[in-house]
Amino acid sequence: MLVSDIMTRNVLTVSPDATVKDVAWGLRIRGVTGAPVKDGDGHLLGIVSRSDLNDPSRVGDDVPQSNGTTASQAMTPALFAVRDTDTVLDAAKRMVETGTHRLVVVDADGHLVGIVTPMDVLRCYVTRGGNLE
Repeated sequence: MLVSDIMTRNVLTVSPDATVKDVAWGLRIRGVTGAPVKDGDGHLLGIVSRSDLNDPSRVGDDVPQSNGTTASQAMTPALFAVRDTDTVLDAAKRMVETGTHRLVVVDADGHLVGIVTPMDVLRCYVTRGGNLE
């Protein structure tokens, strides 16, 4: 099974200059725990998560009401990615190796096409009777 079979396709993305208040609202409304940060040219810059928004060292003491703090200041700049053509098992291994809770999914040209989480992997594992390949 491929990552493209289990990934979430309509990914919430945020701009680097979005306020953390707006990011927190977007995450809450969409029911997700993180979102990739993309610049105006569509380049992936990082990922911002609820954990990032609750970290006073990133957003200040008024968490998460720090209107002056932006997504680019709060985000984790390291992005862990998999290709849409990678297997689900490869994605699971990457999550374990990196300790991340979400992987951005890119196509052959490096464009964001989705996101995959441990819940996506677990759902695949259960529905396929313990097989991730």
